[in-house]
Amino acid sequence: MPNTLPASPGTATPVAEAGHSVDLETLETIQQRVLWLSTSMIHHANRIRPNPTGLKVGGHQASCASMVSIMTSLWFEQLQPGDRVSVKPHASPVLHGINYLLGELDEKYLTTLREFGGLQSYPSRSKDPDTVDYSTGSVGIGATAPIWGAMARRYVETTTGGVGTGRQYSLVGDAELDEGAVWEAILDPGIADLGEVVWIVDLNRQSLDRVIPNIAANRLEKMFDAAGWQVITVKFGKLLEELFTRPGGQALRTRILDMPNPEYQRLLRCSADEVRTRLPGNGPGSAEITAMIAGLDDDTLTAAIRNLGGHDLSALTAAYRQIDDTRPTVIIAYTIKGYGLPTQGHPQNHSSAVGGRIRLTRRRSGHGPGVPVGPVRCRLRGRPAV
Repeated sequence: MPNTLPASPGTATPVAEAGHSVDLETLETIQQRVLWLSTSMIHHANRIRPNPTGLKVGGHQASCASMVSIMTSLWFEQLQPGDRVSVKPHASPVLHGINYLLGELDEKYLTTLREFGGLQSYPSRSKDPDTVDYSTGSVGIGATAPIWGAMARRYVETTTGGVGTGRQYSLVGDAELDEGAVWEAILDPGIADLGEVVWIVDLNRQSLDRVIPNIAANRLEKMFDAAGWQVITVKFGKLLEELFTRPGGQALRTRILDMPNPEYQRLLRCSADEVRTRLPGNGPGSAEITAMIAGLDDDTLTAAIRNLGGHDLSALTAAYRQIDDTRPTVIIAYTIKGYGLPTQGHPQNHSSAVGGRIRLTRRRSGHGPGVPVGPVRCRLRGRPAV
């Protein structure tokens, strides 16, 4: 994770507040259901549904997986009736899986992803049968649409009243921030007081076919800050934060912060023995790190390497509580592309399919065969149509 600074005052830490009522165990169960639904929808479209032409149907299981924690925490813990969300295009199966669990999508559609008349490749207000707040797909357009939605709502509320000003969320992939149209919108002086605008950046540090050598996350933070946005960084999860407090913890933290992205991504695919060899490195803190991780069992060690803030539900909840409603906010959530899948962290996983490892994925998610897993009860209050 190169070019990253130590935790800033805006960094969200996964510490629950006293009296917090969110059941994280329930959210974790829902998260696993959402992961299985999004993964199996794409698997069914490519491997099970009859395909006379033999052409690849497509889908992005890894891109979905990096968004599952963020979208689970948002829909099942945070959203209010007046809120609207723009979902990054490749995460459309996650949106459909959530809508199914909420009873807003009939089970029959789960096997129709990318089929004529079925669920669309990317979220579509006009063609999808379930709730979609913003159509996305054209790069840069979906990310910025909630900004203009917020401005339109304010105009209508001011002139006629009755529409309210709920939050406008954009779920954005880090590569989409390369689009010029995105920064034109961010820098627009007319949005400086739009406190209802919240962007959540899926910072998985991967592009179509490689690991990004230097994503310069701190540069992104500075650019948003210079534009007047509140910046909240969700970097590490509860397990890593706890390890940082132990003897040798600061050496471990420095090592991870200074580690090049390709090296870190390689650790994600290592066995516990390989992690013990590679993680300490050759720097001044290597002996401290070696001693500290010697006391960790294999499962804890490998889980710690993958414990980034964008997959820690309590860290995400803490970030939502810090949102400043007087100006736009960006939450930069560190994630792993393919999180929870056999392909996690692999540099070629963008369009790769779980394929024959679908049984392993199903077993890890705790579900039996077949696509549906049944709806769940949740805290989300009903959201009226736009």
